[in-house]
Amino acid sequence: MMHSRTAIWVSAGAVAATGVVALVLLLLPGAAGKPEQPDSTELDLSADLGQFAQRMSAESGYTPPSPAERRAIGDGVRLVLDGKPLDAKEMLAAVGYTLHNRVDTATKRTFSEVSESTDSARGWGRILIDTADAARLAIEVPHPKADLGSEQLGAGLFRQVPGSVLVIAGAHRRAAPDKQADMAHTNESVFETVHELLVQRKVPVMQLHGFRNETAPDSDVVVSAGPHLHSPYAEKAAQRLKDAGLSVCLSWVTGCEGLEATTNVQAKWVAEHGGDFVHVEVSQDTRFTAEASERVVSALARQAAGR
Repeated sequence: MMHSRTAIWVSAGAVAATGVVALVLLLLPGAAGKPEQPDSTELDLSADLGQFAQRMSAESGYTPPSPAERRAIGDGVRLVLDGKPLDAKEMLAAVGYTLHNRVDTATKRTFSEVSESTDSARGWGRILIDTADAARLAIEVPHPKADLGSEQLGAGLFRQVPGSVLVIAGAHRRAAPDKQADMAHTNESVFETVHELLVQRKVPVMQLHGFRNETAPDSDVVVSAGPHLHSPYAEKAAQRLKDAGLSVCLSWVTGCEGLEATTNVQAKWVAEHGGDFVHVEVSQDTRFTAEASERVVSALARQAAGR
């Protein structure tokens, strides 16, 4: 009889212990049944984008995406903007893209990055999304490395504007024939798909470029709205740059030949569908001088903040 009671007590104790363990497991972070969260990696955004641009080749590194691939990545970005990262990860994985959380070491701000997985380098680019706030500014860098330093302007502006989305091309503009890799002159790209998504969501766009000093020797910056040259948004951006002490060529006043963005496909799309877009060309000396480039970034950040 004693043996029987002992067995019952042992059995009951084992069941109770199992129940406690199960309860503890359910309460622990990352317990079974809790959705997996994207990983988080620290990086110096400016240095990272600089290295990303430097690795680009002017001879190769771009494969045009199919319409279905463009749609899938656009849908993935939309899901991130809508606060649905797990759905976004599934959508993006189907086309070799990933979603990660990143922390910029300079600002300690967390952002989401949509980019190609390491085993697929097709040159489609990266999309960085500050999800701490609703999207309020799209920053576009279509010609990294070709417009050397433009990626640094993009990183600086992203750091200064909470709620910004940075779209950076993934290949040199001459990496493929027939301008297929030139993001400012092809509408069959991931870059253009994300551009259209952001404009449809009423997010204003600042597109950053660079020019050689001799192209416009009297100007630090050239500002245009694209095909129509002028818009209230472009005019306000130009005024912020002037207020920062920069010499600004206004394409709608004096003309700035070769730098006016009249054939820029993102500018054309905005002109046809409505929205705010400004095309900003920055001279080589200004891009490569820390104090001057900071004035450009701060002026544009003030415009984004409505100050």
